[in-house]
Amino acid sequence: MELRDDKSCICKALELSQPFSISDESNKIAQIARAVLSGDQITRTDALYLLQIKTNQPELYDLFYWANRIRLARFGPEVSLCSIASVRTGRCTEDCRFCSQSSHYQTDVKPQQLDQGQLLTAAENAIASGAHCFGLVSSGRSPADEEIDRLAGVIRQIVQSGRVRCCASLGCLSPSQAQRLLDLGVRRYNHNLETSRRFFPSVVTTHTYDDRIATVRTALQAGMQVCCGGIIGLGESLEDRVDLAVTLRDLNVDSVPLNFLNPIPGTPFAQNAPVAALTALQTIAMFRFVLPDRQIKIAGGREKCLGDLQSWMFFAGASSTMVGNYLTTTGRDADEDIRMLDDLELPLAAGE
Repeated sequence: MELRDDKSCICKALELSQPFSISDESNKIAQIARAVLSGDQITRTDALYLLQIKTNQPELYDLFYWANRIRLARFGPEVSLCSIASVRTGRCTEDCRFCSQSSHYQTDVKPQQLDQGQLLTAAENAIASGAHCFGLVSSGRSPADEEIDRLAGVIRQIVQSGRVRCCASLGCLSPSQAQRLLDLGVRRYNHNLETSRRFFPSVVTTHTYDDRIATVRTALQAGMQVCCGGIIGLGESLEDRVDLAVTLRDLNVDSVPLNFLNPIPGTPFAQNAPVAALTALQTIAMFRFVLPDRQIKIAGGREKCLGDLQSWMFFAGASSTMVGNYLTTTGRDADEDIRMLDDLELPLAAGE
């Protein structure tokens, strides 16, 4: 056999024999992560840096690696699950431009209200799916006292069963309403900020950012935990995503649901492009760096935007996810999510 002097092969061999080098970007991500693991707060500048990593660069996977390390350090491998039911759907007076329930837009949503039996059945389904918490969610700016009265029996039965925590998301609350819910046994209240203060007027005009923050503080002052997050993909900038995360940290909320816009026909955001899967995972990772000891729960839109990469959400830093259907859109079968966790060998948490 004739030997061939191939200089390109020699050069390639020499290249492969060189010591493996770590990029400056990888070193910086590791430096930020180690500071977070040591108990330091990430700066807004560093959080923005994490979102500016190009998704086609290998450093993105360094970001996922460290986000997962932070998750494991704070929560271990366990994953918590939650489920919701729509108490009242549609006819909402607010003009949230992502929402198919708003009376300002022409959508396919049919107004309805679930009775006590239907809500209790939904709670049983949540328990069967492995959920640790079950949320009662209602459309509208704020609940009338009569609506809380109507839900009182359902809340009591769920709480007294002791099998799942009963949460609520009914809109803006007065201090007396927050106290009433607490007395009934509601221990966690959901009220999302949706986006940054700067971008909020491009999303909602019928109430203010301060209205939302006031309800978060009202629930906290009443003694409830607060579940508060937002929606990614409304047209916000990277800076808006960082500002939302930092605001949630400043408010000291307990759980952060991250939704990804599922564009609904008839709404002003119907033409928004879905968030790309790797960008969604990168955003989850940034939130984990900013909020290392808070539950980060992946909720609406994950099926549409993450697709085959849904299992990656945990390795990007998420510690919780919603199972079952959402308010006006369907999720995937809860059994599929349980199989996913089994395949990943991620155990269900005993509770949040």
